[in-house]
Amino acid sequence: MKPGGERPLPRPWPRRHCGRPSRALLFLSLALAGLLLWAEDPKPAGNPAPPAPPGLLPGLGEAIPLKDAATRLKCRLVWDPLTASGSFVSRGLRASFAQDAPWVLFDYAESVPIDPPRAGPNGPILTAKTLALLATRFAGRESAEKGHFSIAAILIDPGHGGKDSGAVGEHDVGGKKLRVVEKDLALDVSKRVYGALAAKFPDKRILISRAGDSYPTLDDRVAMANEVELSADEAIIYVSIHANASFNKNAKGFEVWYLNPDYRRTLVKADSAKGLGQEIAPILNAMLEEEFTTESIMLARKITGGLESGIGAESPSRGIRAEEWFVVRNARMPSVLVEMGFVTNPEEARLLAGEDYLKRLSEGIYTGIVDFVGYFETMRGPPSP
Repeated sequence: MKPGGERPLPRPWPRRHCGRPSRALLFLSLALAGLLLWAEDPKPAGNPAPPAPPGLLPGLGEAIPLKDAATRLKCRLVWDPLTASGSFVSRGLRASFAQDAPWVLFDYAESVPIDPPRAGPNGPILTAKTLALLATRFAGRESAEKGHFSIAAILIDPGHGGKDSGAVGEHDVGGKKLRVVEKDLALDVSKRVYGALAAKFPDKRILISRAGDSYPTLDDRVAMANEVELSADEAIIYVSIHANASFNKNAKGFEVWYLNPDYRRTLVKADSAKGLGQEIAPILNAMLEEEFTTESIMLARKITGGLESGIGAESPSRGIRAEEWFVVRNARMPSVLVEMGFVTNPEEARLLAGEDYLKRLSEGIYTGIVDFVGYFETMRGPPSP
């Protein structure tokens, strides 16, 4: 059911996939690398070097705790004390390392020699030389990304909520009453998608319009997305999640909606084009509308593909469709509305009431969003839906 039970406005006119190694395997490979290097370069016999002053390493200079290194690198630190291994993550680049291993592994693909991280009085420490190498790599990634658009924010919008239950399905299953409520399903799946995206993209702003049984208005929802501040090379996408209903009890399946290309919004205000000529604002508006439509179609197709992989064996795809629902016509960005299935269909209602099914459904939506982000951030030239 669409947001708030609304009806559409009248139309004015007719990469190669690679599995990531487990943390244990990563640690083992780094440890083996350390053992090999030790075997090739044994430490000379004799008296050990005198201890260095606090904050310094013998012959290696400054000793930098991992947390301080993360702050200097402006990245996120992930550290597992059980395996004594971790990683720095920023702008899509991951540098993995292990204590006493003389290698750092970039994006699980390229290993580079470093001074081994060592145990310090308050946790592992790095040398200044290792920090400089990491800083160069992260700066190189940032430089390479300049001039390319990135998805800086994603807003997940669970439909309905609070006083607005949305669609409700009530069925008799084996003599027991089954009741499925759209607002609850939308929130459950949205929170799963939100959590997965936040874990996947720690450097992006992952937003959710409601985290409980509240009722943000339709205007509140789109305003939350439209008011996100973005730089010139950043973008935001909007994904609204719902369940469907029909008087036809046999209707079933999932579908993804985007804004009808015939509908025209005001995306570029006339005063923002001052100095470029009186006619430029409508031209820029049409160009941006075309871009948003193309990207919305691509996002809809990616999510549909993810859902087909996750639940396609049990629920048919009804494809992608165009309409002027409030949230997609008022969100000034690529936006889609996902209908997860029909609560009014007895078979689909039973599926939607199942934990495993909701998990796979949310994974399908998540996969579609991640695929779109990857495509958007690496494409060269306009997308071709």
